[in-house]
Amino acid sequence: MSRKTLPPEVQQLIVQYQTLKETHAKIDAELKLTEAELTDVDTVLNTVKNLEDTAELYKVVGHILVKKGKNDVIKELEERKEILSLKKDKYKKQLDFLVKQISELEAKLKEALGRYGIPVGQA
Repeated sequence: MSRKTLPPEVQQLIVQYQTLKETHAKIDAELKLTEAELTDVDTVLNTVKNLEDTAELYKVVGHILVKKGKNDVIKELEERKEILSLKKDKYKKQLDFLVKQISELEAKLKEALGRYGIPVGQA
């Protein structure tokens, strides 16, 4: 049975399902990027904390390097780490919610397909 001959109700559920899956994939990608940056920030933070207090540190600002004190760099890195941790938690909650929505929609879709006598393959 081609998609054009599917009942409108089923077509609508399929579109919703595809939209949720796409949203899930996008948020999952953002989560992975955030986790990677968080790992980098942790590595740099640990490295900087182990440096002597007199170490010269520089931060890239636009196209120039700006000299920064160790404590300033640590403070900035800890703030960035906090922001990234909050983003990570937010993405995880969104993914959990989406997984629940996708699961519920899969059940509705199977039910709708069953009502129209359309066989559903085993996943």
